[in-house]
Amino acid sequence: MISKEQNQKRTWVKNINHTTLGWELALPIFGGAFLGYLMDKHFNSHYIFTLSFIVFGIIAGYYSIYRIIELELLRTKAAKLGIQKKDTES
Repeated sequence: MISKEQNQKRTWVKNINHTTLGWELALPIFGGAFLGYLMDKHFNSHYIFTLSFIVFGIIAGYYSIYRIIELELLRTKAAKLGIQKKDTES
């Protein structure tokens, strides 16, 4: 049997990825904006790098979130199949 405390620890570890979803989206966007700003300043261009890197950051952030969600769906499916296998073996 799993104690309540062990169950809470497992739940926390399992859900830690969900708490980072905001960072997975925000960091590439703001990082891209900052990098683009520095490149625009260095090359004396008019916001072309900033806008380009913001768009790239948005795409990269959403792709990262998509991968995390796909992984979680696969884990859920695998866990359900594991439970079903245990039930059929019993």
